[in-house]
Amino acid sequence: MENKFTLYVMRHGETYLNRYQRMQGWADSPLTEEGKQVAIEAGKKLEDVRFDRVYTSDSGRTVETAEVVLQQNQYRDNLSIQRRKEFRETFFGSFEGEKNDVVWNKLAKDNGFHSMKEVFKHHNIEELSNLIKKSDPLHHAENYTEIWTRVEKGLQALVEENKGGGNILLVTHGVTIRHILEKFSKDLDLTTDIKNCSVSILEYNNGNFQVTSFNQ
Repeated sequence: MENKFTLYVMRHGETYLNRYQRMQGWADSPLTEEGKQVAIEAGKKLEDVRFDRVYTSDSGRTVETAEVVLQQNQYRDNLSIQRRKEFRETFFGSFEGEKNDVVWNKLAKDNGFHSMKEVFKHHNIEELSNLIKKSDPLHHAENYTEIWTRVEKGLQALVEENKGGGNILLVTHGVTIRHILEKFSKDLDLTTDIKNCSVSILEYNNGNFQVTSFNQ
């Protein structure tokens, strides 16, 4: 029996911690007014898509984004939001809530680089995740294996729950999206910023995901 569906992966709208350039993994903050407006606009672009299921992480910012997006959808009746902790953002350990530039400058310095631009140039997302855990003074941040183990578990459950096919919406986080896309496409430039409320599309077909649209 064929198992096919289309997965729309959306990043949440801008939050106050995003606005203030703070590290936001398992830490959470509400959407800004601009973040809500961008979510409305994203929802309008998807208003004609008949979603069969909607998933988010268990972070408030993804749930809030999904609620705003669904308010624009003409097929929203009887759709409920399923919150899954497997789709959380990366945990940044003791860096949670710290200023982004403080963390990135420390990580660059710890690894003999002058800037994060150099770090990104020489390391892929798997290696970067491991470097963050290494630089975290308490080493509580997730490494690549810890991140992907839980995200993969979430994807496997999603596949099992959607054997009937259809269109699936997943509202999650920037780094989580990078990990998913990197796993199923080697041709994307994942140094590109994942825009708030942008959508990447993956087609699932009998055991395989294929990225068909990126960061739109």
